[in-house]
Amino acid sequence: MARSRNVPKSKRPGKSGTEGPVGKAAPFARRVQQLALERAAARGRAVLARDEAQREADRRLAEVVQEIATLRHHEARAEALTRLLEERDRVVAAQAERIAELERLLRTPTKMG
Repeated sequence: MARSRNVPKSKRPGKSGTEGPVGKAAPFARRVQQLALERAAARGRAVLARDEAQREADRRLAEVVQEIATLRHHEARAEALTRLLEERDRVVAAQAERIAELERLLRTPTKMG
């Protein structure tokens, strides 16, 4: 170690004058650099979180749109079945009237006998 005392400060390893602030400002500069790195990392995490939230919102929207399409399909089928049932009810009512008329005719005596 006695040798390092004899070596001038400019020749010591890792202590060149171009590395950054010297003296009392060095810890502050390191802290600023550390904070800048932390800020960049936090910004990156925030971007990833935002993108993930957007993807999740897109998935939920797609599910809702699919559910609406399914409900519209079922609604259309229900309306079609309702129309078919109404038509069938009209046909059945007409047939019931015809049957009643025929039964009435069967009960009335004819001139033939």
